[in-house]
Amino acid sequence: MQSEYKSPSAIAASGVLGYSPSYSGRLLRQEANPHRSSREARLRKAPRGMYLGVDLVPVAHQGCWMEGVDRVYSSSDKAPVWGHNLLSCGLVRYGETPYPLSLEGFPTQSMSSEVYPYRTPGEALWEIVEVIRKNGYSLAGVVFDNQFAGKAHLAKLYGQDVPFVARARLNQKVEFEQQLLSIRALGEEYPPGKVRYYKRFGWYVKRLQITLAEVGPLDMLLIWLPHKEGFKLMALFSTLDRGIQEVLAAWKARWDLERVHRLLKQNLGLSKCLARSFAAQLKHADLAIAALHHIRQQKKQCPGLSWRAAQHKAAEILQSQLLTGLSILAA
Repeated sequence: MQSEYKSPSAIAASGVLGYSPSYSGRLLRQEANPHRSSREARLRKAPRGMYLGVDLVPVAHQGCWMEGVDRVYSSSDKAPVWGHNLLSCGLVRYGETPYPLSLEGFPTQSMSSEVYPYRTPGEALWEIVEVIRKNGYSLAGVVFDNQFAGKAHLAKLYGQDVPFVARARLNQKVEFEQQLLSIRALGEEYPPGKVRYYKRFGWYVKRLQITLAEVGPLDMLLIWLPHKEGFKLMALFSTLDRGIQEVLAAWKARWDLERVHRLLKQNLGLSKCLARSFAAQLKHADLAIAALHHIRQQKKQCPGLSWRAAQHKAAEILQSQLLTGLSILAA
């Protein structure tokens, strides 16, 4: 509770106290990178031995007057939108509730600055892995999409013995049985009718031993997913020392993190902050994650509570703590 008490902006932003928008904005922008201390605190309470899931989250904003706003691609809109890109990291395991850790700034190259430097997705991924390992957390592995899967960063994970599952680009070439082939071409050699069906996931899967230039020997899973009237191909690189179903489970667990992103946007106001400073936007994003953890805590204590009832209960507790703290300061 300490971080919320230090920054009563959580309550100000939700309208519990009668602060003006400008005053709320000043409170929200006090820290340039609020996710750092929050992530460390959440790691100390996190379930052990989970996978790290990393993703990019576009947050649309109507208004170019906000700092850091640029054209960012939104997969849900299937088009670029005005807004911020946030880098999301969370702990995931198949069949369990994802544990979000942080949302941090991920500016485009044109909007980078000394405080918020531009990084490639692969550089950002490696930074997060290093931070989590320095905090003493033992990862089962790292799971990420193809925009993070540059060869240099796959090689770095490979060289540091960090297990990973990464989606591959289908036009990428790999060495298989002494031939250099695109993954798409390999998929044509192993169509759904020639590979094993995994009922647990509803996917057709073939595991191959391949070599990726600049990285080394890897497992590669060719996966045929049901799509419209047929199937579409997806491929995963993996260094997990596990069976096929464990690799598939790790990948599916990463999708659960995307459901958390929808919840943050649709229910907890992630995209509703109108503060102009980028620091305030980042604090608002961090508070949305804090709110999610508080609500889950209420539901854990009272499993019969509806989501909305748990929201109200968490808000009442935070309001009471804030008012108690303010009364102590005033005494």
